[in-house]
Amino acid sequence: EKGCEIVVRRCCDGLASYVRDRGDSARLRAVSECADALTAIADIIREVGYLTGGRVEVVEEIMTEDVLGLESVLFDEFLDNIRHNVASSTRLGWLEVADQDSTATSGAGTEKSRSSSISSFPPYLSASLLAIVRCRAQVERALGDTVRRSDGISYNLLAMQTAADGVICGVCEEIAERKLQMKVRQADRLANEMSFLISTLKKYLSDETIAMVENSRRMLCSKAGRGAGIEGDGPDGLAALEELERLGRVYVLCLAD
Repeated sequence: EKGCEIVVRRCCDGLASYVRDRGDSARLRAVSECADALTAIADIIREVGYLTGGRVEVVEEIMTEDVLGLESVLFDEFLDNIRHNVASSTRLGWLEVADQDSTATSGAGTEKSRSSSISSFPPYLSASLLAIVRCRAQVERALGDTVRRSDGISYNLLAMQTAADGVICGVCEEIAERKLQMKVRQADRLANEMSFLISTLKKYLSDETIAMVENSRRMLCSKAGRGAGIEGDGPDGLAALEELERLGRVYVLCLAD
């Protein structure tokens, strides 16, 4: 019994040492090893029970706690890094957003301004959604559809939820910082972009995060002079959403499953 405890503890120490100076890929590989070990512990206990007459409850508890403790630390560190990375992504391209708004409002006519308002996919949306897609690919490569024992859902879904919540929180913070200087046309465009984000990420978002982004969207709608509407005045708002979906189609497809 003592030998089993020592072996598991030394393995955990070795994994922790391996990960210490490495990045997220190493953390996920170590988490995968922990997930496999939690499954294998049942086989170890069965063999030890045969030798000890079935008195293995304490040994199983100790070994499981050691592995779960390491797995929790490593995966939580990975999730913290996701939050940091997606928060950085949401800050990209806001200067271009402001410049684009100035260009649109100084155009020769309203129709020209509207047509130029969404000429390319917004940089902050592109960077944010790309960060989520990369996160998904990273977790799928290391862990596949493995279910996290402590949560009862897959590691992949947990990572996607963390990344999606992080993107929404980051974007809402950026909007809150700029709302006093925001022009009407910019608020109108950002309201459409918030609707696009909600539509694209809704299945990964917590109720609290959905409420947060809805509040931001309503504030933008109010500043744009359209009340609490989602699509703006008539077909232009719908066209803007359709254009976002067209320009960001690759991200929508990657996050659809």
